Amino acid sequence: MTTSKLYFVALLIIASALVSAQSIRIMDALSDCDFRGPCLKKEDCYDRCGVNKPPFNNAICAPNGSSRQCCCILS
Repeated sequence: MTTSKLYFVALLIIASALVSAQSIRIMDALSDCDFRGPCLKKEDCYDRCGVNKPPFNNAICAPNGSSRQCCCILS
């Protein structure tokens, strides 16, 4: 019984470390954003970010303060 509890705790620690690493990557991606106006969904950002046109930027609708803004990820 004690061994299974130990495995469960170890699994929780590993899972929380993975989730933490993912959130750090998301924050790093937001620092590469060129914010270009308000949006409700990512499709609202396609024209603003020039999706499907060179240099083929990616676009997301990301929280920025109290609103949501088009985030053009420049890669």
